[in-house]
Amino acid sequence: MNDSNFCKMIHMKRTLCWKYKLVRNGISESGKAFDRLDEAALAHLKTEWLARERIAQSSRLNDPSAMDEYEINIKKAPSKKKIKLRLLEDSNARNAAPSRRSVATWISTGLAIEEAQIALLIEVRRIGRRSTETQRLDIARQHNRLQGQTDVFAQSALTHLGEGFDVDDEPDNLNVDIVDDLNDELAV
Repeated sequence: MNDSNFCKMIHMKRTLCWKYKLVRNGISESGKAFDRLDEAALAHLKTEWLARERIAQSSRLNDPSAMDEYEINIKKAPSKKKIKLRLLEDSNARNAAPSRRSVATWISTGLAIEEAQIALLIEVRRIGRRSTETQRLDIARQHNRLQGQTDVFAQSALTHLGEGFDVDDEPDNLNVDIVDDLNDELAV
């Protein structure tokens, strides 16, 4: 224990000098950031903030709760599920036919398909060249299911994006190339 404290004391000068240099460099960066914030703030808000700060400083000895003025009150962003639920409720998607669901539902379906593609790709790369028949069968089933979801998603794109949607591309030609990655790895 004593040796540890002695070593800390010996190296304290070097550590403090290093931290001092970092702080000295950080002061100029902080000053620039403060100046940008100060320029962006409205004049009447700055006056109000200064008055509130003076009140908090003057009454902090008698009333410590006056320091609550410095408490940061940032509202937490809504979760992904809350946003989806709000969008679904706004568009009244429950009463709509599946082909006429809201754009929010369609986009969230596309994101779910993309997440499933990434998960399948990770699984294919994880099993690598030494895959069993059972693993390859499972991947083939997942690929077929994913391809079906992709086809339905592409067909519904015509509903949401209109007839001008990628006239050059046929939605039926969209393929998931994950199994091709597996075949390439097995061939090597």
